[in-house]
Amino acid sequence: WHLARVCGTGGSAFSPVSVISKKKAQEQVAVLASEFGCPNSTSEETLSCLRQLPASRLNEAQTRLLAISGPFQYWGPVVDEFYLRESPSTALQRSQPGKVDLLIGSAQQDGLISRAKAVKRFEESQGRVNSKTAFYQALQNSLGGEDSNTLVEDAATWYYSLQHSTADYASFSRALENATRDHFITCPIISMARRWATSSRGNVFMYHVPESSSKSSSILEPLPDVQYAFGLPFHLWHEEQFTLEEKSLSLTVMQYVANFVKSGNPNYPHGFSRKLPGTLSPWPMFLPHTDGESYKEFTISLENHKGLKKADCSFWSDYIKMLKVSTSKYLLISCSL
Repeated sequence: WHLARVCGTGGSAFSPVSVISKKKAQEQVAVLASEFGCPNSTSEETLSCLRQLPASRLNEAQTRLLAISGPFQYWGPVVDEFYLRESPSTALQRSQPGKVDLLIGSAQQDGLISRAKAVKRFEESQGRVNSKTAFYQALQNSLGGEDSNTLVEDAATWYYSLQHSTADYASFSRALENATRDHFITCPIISMARRWATSSRGNVFMYHVPESSSKSSSILEPLPDVQYAFGLPFHLWHEEQFTLEEKSLSLTVMQYVANFVKSGNPNYPHGFSRKLPGTLSPWPMFLPHTDGESYKEFTISLENHKGLKKADCSFWSDYIKMLKVSTSKYLLISCSL
């Protein structure tokens, strides 16, 4: 039997939002309960009240709360040592028998501001168009992490040049988009691929969809990698939106994915294959290299590149990591004094 895993955009065990703390989960439940006037004297009473509400009302209330407090009031699993005994990143670092080949990637269009556009539209539909400043401020604050580390926020503000006036929403939005995408999505994906490759857990292949190839314009539509992999350009409702070149790209991407599912390698349809099909360009494995690991870019030319987001991910994985360690030592010394 061949074991293979395909992870689409945002699928990484190393994402800072893969789990949330028990404290944050309790705070979010308390805020949600207050929206409906549920009692908060005991957790049992609160949960009993919330469980009696229709799902549609709960979703609407959560959307309203997101618009007020920022799009990082996400809901996620909690390590409770019962249902979830450890975080996904911790579990991933433990040695496990057997190998599983991995195909993983990201899209430049994916990002937390893109995901939160529905929140902004909801606010506008309610006549609250002046919430834009608060919305972006909440998003910027979240770069400090769940522990609200202002030094991390300041460092990200400097690195991504977020010192824009509140009226300059276009450039401010782009900077926040890049910062949140790198921190919460793209760089954790690269970290997962690197961990998988260096620990010899299986063959790793990575892709990236640049902004120039991003076709999705609606928050409800799937991201470009999903569109191409599942043949959306050939669907009766959408085919007119795609060019012949994009349909050809979709066919190639579908062939890559089909090959990977069958053989663990997007280049060959079978494990015993040695000859590359004439319609495919070679897809190099994701291997450690001084110039950065190789990846396939999902564009019409399907070029191979190295070192995706090398400098940006170094900022988060190296500089921010050292910053947190140094500041924690400083706080420890200050407290001891």
